[in-house]
Amino acid sequence: MSEKMPTRALCVCVMSTVSVTVTMGITLPFLALVLDSWGVDPWINGLSAASQMIAVLFLAFFGPRFMARFGTKRVIGFGLAGVGLSLALLPIFPNVWIWFPIRFLLGFSSELVWTAGDVWINQLAPEKKRGRIVGLAGFFQHGGFAVGPILLAFLGTDSWVPLYIGIGIVLAGLIPLCLTGAAATFDRHEASARIFHFLRIAPGLMIAGFMFGLIDSAVLSLLPVYGLRKALSPDLAEAMLSIFVIGAMLGQIPMGILAERFGARKLILAGACVSLLCLLAMPHLITDAVMIFPLLGLLGAGLGTFYTVALVDMGRRFKGGSLIGVTTSFMFLWATGAVIGPGISGLAIELGGPDAMPYTGAVLTLAFIFLLIWRLRKDDT
Repeated sequence: MSEKMPTRALCVCVMSTVSVTVTMGITLPFLALVLDSWGVDPWINGLSAASQMIAVLFLAFFGPRFMARFGTKRVIGFGLAGVGLSLALLPIFPNVWIWFPIRFLLGFSSELVWTAGDVWINQLAPEKKRGRIVGLAGFFQHGGFAVGPILLAFLGTDSWVPLYIGIGIVLAGLIPLCLTGAAATFDRHEASARIFHFLRIAPGLMIAGFMFGLIDSAVLSLLPVYGLRKALSPDLAEAMLSIFVIGAMLGQIPMGILAERFGARKLILAGACVSLLCLLAMPHLITDAVMIFPLLGLLGAGLGTFYTVALVDMGRRFKGGSLIGVTTSFMFLWATGAVIGPGISGLAIELGGPDAMPYTGAVLTLAFIFLLIWRLRKDDT
């Protein structure tokens, strides 16, 4: 790969993917609040949100074929159009049950954009600067998620305006795609998501994807609920989530730079150890208004290490159609973990009280640490 920096194409890719992260940052809490205002039971509200995540599992079967045939740039365009269509359909059919298939399409389309965007960034990034490029892209993508709730606070939830704003942002994301040439297409066989194949040749990466989805969703999904159960004010409980995301955002670039110098597994292991310490300390610092925010920021940075470093390592080890296959397989396992994680946290809180949530996350993280150490020792023998 040429070491010349394809600045324009990289900017186009990041701008297009960020348009979706901003939109999701607005619509995910907005839709939950709308359903709650309709008197929808919390478990149905949760299932409605889960339908978006379940759609990601189907990406492993269809996404690689799309990217192999049309190229990552066109697939991002298809995904953006799908997100815009989904958002437009929601206010037309204001019914919780009709929203299930619409949100399924929304989840599939948005994940199509993110996965194709990750592949395209790894295609474009020069080898010596891959970590910095991936970290910078992750910084803006996480920033989009952080900006979304802030915009929603100004827009309010009394009308469909947040959805219309989201449609406008997504359509604006289509414009930069016209400013660069076509991305490459790939061999269809190489581009297939051969999950068991990649589990065999890259078990560390695949396990990292599953555990990241499991741990991140187990902690993130019920973090505001945990704050409320610990007698924090609603505003403070909601702020916990924002600080977590901001921590993940700020950790992207440093982790990307470190990924260029150190092995992926050792760096992911360091992030897992930081996350473990933060989760163990959380029950003791949750009521400390000064310490809880840097702790949550550090936890976000630690957990964010998994994805950023794994993405850099995938770009370093795999090329062409194999890069599509391994990225999609990674996302499939991440989504599998993300579907399971909230149920584990919810059950833990139900059976053991609020502090069971961070302790459950700590147990899962500790299991991941043992797996990483086992893999490192196996490679050394």
